[in-house]
Amino acid sequence: MHTAVSTRDGILVTRQGAHPVSHVVGRRSEGPAAIDPAGRTVVTAEGALIDVATGGRRQGLQGEDLLPTAVFSPDGRYLAAADTQGRLTLWDAGGQHRIAVLAAADSTAERPALAFSADGSLLAASRADGSVRVWETESPRLAGATPPTGDGPVLAIGFTPGARELRIATAHLPLRSARLAPDRAAADVCARAGGDPAGVAQISARRALPADVLREVGGPGLDFEGASSDVLPLVVVHIRGYP
Repeated sequence: MHTAVSTRDGILVTRQGAHPVSHVVGRRSEGPAAIDPAGRTVVTAEGALIDVATGGRRQGLQGEDLLPTAVFSPDGRYLAAADTQGRLTLWDAGGQHRIAVLAAADSTAERPALAFSADGSLLAASRADGSVRVWETESPRLAGATPPTGDGPVLAIGFTPGARELRIATAHLPLRSARLAPDRAAADVCARAGGDPAGVAQISARRALPADVLREVGGPGLDFEGASSDVLPLVVVHIRGYP
């Protein structure tokens, strides 16, 4: 595990363990937004990417404001960043290609909690109103699912192994779990449509879904034409990625 913290002399990068190793990179009083899991790259609040081994730097995340928080996916493919305007974006890990704008704006007072699943297939982000949204990184332009979170601002979030649950910590609830199981998602959609997973004639939705999703929910005869935005993204997130 690696950590990066701001100091008067620059960014102090530390490899944790029985024999911690630390050294300073970057410029004086420069602040880190994130460090990748391998400890090779630090992203600064200004969007610069610093090579920890050489100290070399290149500019990334073009077009974003200052970044109070960011996170790399554990598999090294993605970088998610939230700027001071509340805008949340998904990038390639090198910070050169913006894949999607996940949220155009949110409260500028709250720093969101961000977390990827271990395989990088899901990204969760908290919002100022205390809610959490979950996106598929392979389909980031689909609206994210919104699992139940409880009351109050979110302090931290994280996925369990296999991304079957999302763990959420708030000021009022130290730890809450939201299940992300595909069978539950399918049942939820079908129940809201007035049927059950075994047989539903029609579900109203805002977008067409792939045939494999339809089969998981209730069969190829389902008619998805228009969207209950909090329902169908749940199916996409929890079924398509986890058969």
